[in-house]
Amino acid sequence: MLVVWGLLMVATFYVAKSLRYSGLEKIPRLFHRGCCVIFGIRVVTFGELCQKRPCLYVGNHISYLDVFVLGGIVPGYFIAKSDVASWPVLGRLARLQNTLFFERDRRRAAVQITIMKEHLRKGGNLILFPEGTSTYGTSVKPFKSSLFQAAEIEEQQVVIQPMTVSYTRCRGVAMSAQYRDYFAWYDTMPFFSHFLGALGAPNVTVEIHFAAPVLVSDFDSRKACAAHCWAESQRLLTKSLRYGSEINADTDTARQSDAIA
Repeated sequence: MLVVWGLLMVATFYVAKSLRYSGLEKIPRLFHRGCCVIFGIRVVTFGELCQKRPCLYVGNHISYLDVFVLGGIVPGYFIAKSDVASWPVLGRLARLQNTLFFERDRRRAAVQITIMKEHLRKGGNLILFPEGTSTYGTSVKPFKSSLFQAAEIEEQQVVIQPMTVSYTRCRGVAMSAQYRDYFAWYDTMPFFSHFLGALGAPNVTVEIHFAAPVLVSDFDSRKACAAHCWAESQRLLTKSLRYGSEINADTDTARQSDAIA
């Protein structure tokens, strides 16, 4: 199903591009939502997604599955490490979505910041994982402040929205350590075997929590802004794991994406 869905979306993308379809950016979101259905991922959102452009969405990172989860909801391009570009299938799909691939090399930091600023100047949104790595999913590592420099554009106001991705429930009950490794991809876990395991894993509920948007200028420094965003992401993750999906997802504070829409 995943292979057929991927091929169908690639073909649809190229046809839409050749016809100069104005809603081209909607196709990747449709692809991600379909992947969530195939993986058995139920996505529930809390808080208000920032609609202002340009916006830099920053949050924690648990797995490559986060891309499917966030990609179906958040209208923005991902920033990924350069290694992802060489991944089979997923790397190709990432390039089709105009993902920005960056090397983990301080010597190229200035060039990377320039690329991000240019994208934001054109009114595009970016999705950034400032931890610089993926984690087990029960805590958030400190955010690296260097890439927040991209939001410091004198002639344009760039909004930053902290957010949190939380894998909360599996098979209808609170996520246990037994099942978390099916979804969290971290440390030296091999990709291919984990990917196959995730495809065969039981259904999972993933929550996305959005915090209030901020500006770098709201703080004394870029580091203070990054520290605030980290604190918000950590606070929302702690809250999510403590209460899980006990919060009624049918209320007006939550919206769910259970199917392709």
